[in-house]
Amino acid sequence: MAPEASPLALIWVPIAVFALAIVVGVVVRWIRAPRGARSRFRHALGPIMSAGETYQELHTGQRGLQDSIIEAVQEQESHGAERGTGDATRDAGR
Repeated sequence: MAPEASPLALIWVPIAVFALAIVVGVVVRWIRAPRGARSRFRHALGPIMSAGETYQELHTGQRGLQDSIIEAVQEQESHGAERGTGDATRDAGR
């Protein structure tokens, strides 16, 4: 008699294959990353961190770090354009 596949194996085998695919992907990105420890970590783990941030955005309804930084830079650029280069304050004192 052939042993029957347990229902538990039907659940854990796809999970293990998915986890193995993620690990292989991280290792391949680590190998292909530019030199430098910080660069390698950022390059290899970037997609996982991005997925985590997207999950957090969807779960909490708040903006992520990247969106916040982009908005802050755009706000600084627009305020800088409104103020000018700083010559207006020097000319106002004359």
